[in-house]
Amino acid sequence: MKKKKFTIAGIVLLCIITGCKSPESQQEIKNIRTTLFDKSLSEIKQLINGKWELVSNQNARETGEFENTFITFEDDNYIWTENGESENGKLNWHKAPTGMGYDAYLMDVFYEDYPSFPLAISGDTLYIQDCTETNYKYTLIRKKK
Repeated sequence: MKKKKFTIAGIVLLCIITGCKSPESQQEIKNIRTTLFDKSLSEIKQLINGKWELVSNQNARETGEFENTFITFEDDNYIWTENGESENGKLNWHKAPTGMGYDAYLMDVFYEDYPSFPLAISGDTLYIQDCTETNYKYTLIRKKK
């Protein structure tokens, strides 16, 4: 019996010391810094799934800002929420040329006729590049659960 108590106490102490972090901990999410255009579709989905606040778009000529606009990615679906009103949609993933010299997994989220692709994640910031003539890069910030 004493041996069991010691083992359980040791495990509890180990958890306190290490913080018993799960692989999906917020700290690990904040440390992600990677490109996405060169990843497999399953990796992309895993990294972008969740709720994001759309904060801005930018190209060589102009910058725009968004307020109260959120996108929740759920594998092949998204929920676009703006000023409290939500609209569901399909991402319709497909690998195709980006027009920038490489192929990537494109998705329909900003414009159905002009797809975009997840470009990179840096900490809690997601960058999505559109494939239109405007060439906007969108900036989204991960929302905590």
